[in-house]
Amino acid sequence: MKTLLALLFVFFLSACDQSSTYEPTRPDDVPASSLWIGGPDGGVYAEIREDDGDYSGTIYFDSTGEIWYEGAFEYTGKEPFEVDNKASYTAWDGTILYLSNGKQLVSNIE
Repeated sequence: MKTLLALLFVFFLSACDQSSTYEPTRPDDVPASSLWIGGPDGGVYAEIREDDGDYSGTIYFDSTGEIWYEGAFEYTGKEPFEVDNKASYTAWDGTILYLSNGKQLVSNIE
């Protein structure tokens, strides 16, 4: 029974790991420097820039490559983070880019 539970646990972990590495085919209009933020159920490509504590960037639709948002972001944290590191980001909800440090980049979409 312990062996069965151990195998199920390993299977579960491997399934989770696969979703974290998933990336769809990048549309032609999305720059190679943008990062995939999402999983098999959807996501966005994001290219974020930081200049003296000011954040800006572009969010692209995953399937078409069209621009969803382009402009400034307000960072809710104080500690800097790596804008070019995919692990810095967790999700985009259409207005907020959620970060793995528990903070957010909030767009000015109204």
